[in-house]
Amino acid sequence: MPLTWELPAAAALAWVGVAAMLAPAGRGAASWLTGGGWVWPSTRAGLTASLVGLLAGHPSSGLVPTAASALPAAGVVYLVLSLLEVAWLVVSLLGLARWWRTWGPGMREGLAGRGEVEKVLGRSRMRRARAVIRPDLYAKPPASGGPR
Repeated sequence: MPLTWELPAAAALAWVGVAAMLAPAGRGAASWLTGGGWVWPSTRAGLTASLVGLLAGHPSSGLVPTAASALPAAGVVYLVLSLLEVAWLVVSLLGLARWWRTWGPGMREGLAGRGEVEKVLGRSRMRRARAVIRPDLYAKPPASGGPR
């Protein structure tokens, strides 16, 4: 499968988009967890102002005054926001590692895993054929006693 720049660029853009949306979601989750109810910007301009404000250290930006009054302390907002962003990073890295081993450049073509071999051969047949399957580990040593 050819790999051009469009697919990685689209994946990176989608990843950044999700990470950006986690900022106001983290603020909403912090408000919800502390009993203030879910808060979210009501307009697109409010969402943009919210993203910029959260990055600048102003957790109440982009919200209407009644929603902003329900926010907990800034430390709580940024703690929840950081936890969400770190969780997103960990899930992304685990997904990338799985993709790399399964479909990406790191996949091993034509090799069966231990579980697949056991399904096909069964445990007893694998033990009988171990010298054929892994000759580096189970081959019989050559007979000693050179020419006479």
